Amino acid sequence: MRTFGHKKPVRDEAGEIVGSKDAPVRVRTVDTLGGAFGPDRDKRLVVSLEDRDQIVMRPERTGRKLQASAVDVYRWLIGCEANRKVLERARAKKSKKAERLAAQREQRWVKRGCK
Repeated sequence: MRTFGHKKPVRDEAGEIVGSKDAPVRVRTVDTLGGAFGPDRDKRLVVSLEDRDQIVMRPERTGRKLQASAVDVYRWLIGCEANRKVLERARAKKSKKAERLAAQREQRWVKRGCK
């Protein structure tokens, strides 16, 4: 498995390894960015794993890159997951409250003799 800061060997004419050269893992996304990204909407992302555990992203055929450490990306993803769970619980609680209040309104309506 290739890792962050991957290096490939440099060989001489005899085939002996004389050094190493940086060879970060680079991949390109399948889908384009989409309309929310303005002039980059038709471009795909190029993601590379570089030295010192850095994840670097840039739109294809541009030099504008953004980078973050793998630990920071993982921390952000954990936060997103936690927020999603909190939001699901809040939606469930809101739904139960709406049902309870609707039942109370109906009971008041019946008690007044409007039915």
